[in-house]
Amino acid sequence: MNRIAVWLDARRPEAPAELRSAIDHALEGVPSGSTQDVIERGAQQSLDSALARPGRVRGSAFDLLSADALLTFACEAALESEEPDTALAALLTRLVDPTGTQ
Repeated sequence: MNRIAVWLDARRPEAPAELRSAIDHALEGVPSGSTQDVIERGAQQSLDSALARPGRVRGSAFDLLSADALLTFACEAALESEEPDTALAALLTRLVDPTGTQ
């Protein structure tokens, strides 16, 4: 089991099985990095996947729910870092301007 899965397993309450499966799927193939970075990239992939299939599509709903859960987890990971204020501020800045053009 990889370290991100272990970290996610420690979260309480646990995600429902279908949501956890969607979260795990979102994290597949994400390049290694800090816990926060990996989870944040997984959230972006989930959001991109949801946006690629607009409308009332069950898969898109799980992608959107996964993105929401992963962004929440990314905030938690930021708060657990050595510099929580800096990490959370950087995360929020990337959410507002993911291209870094501001």
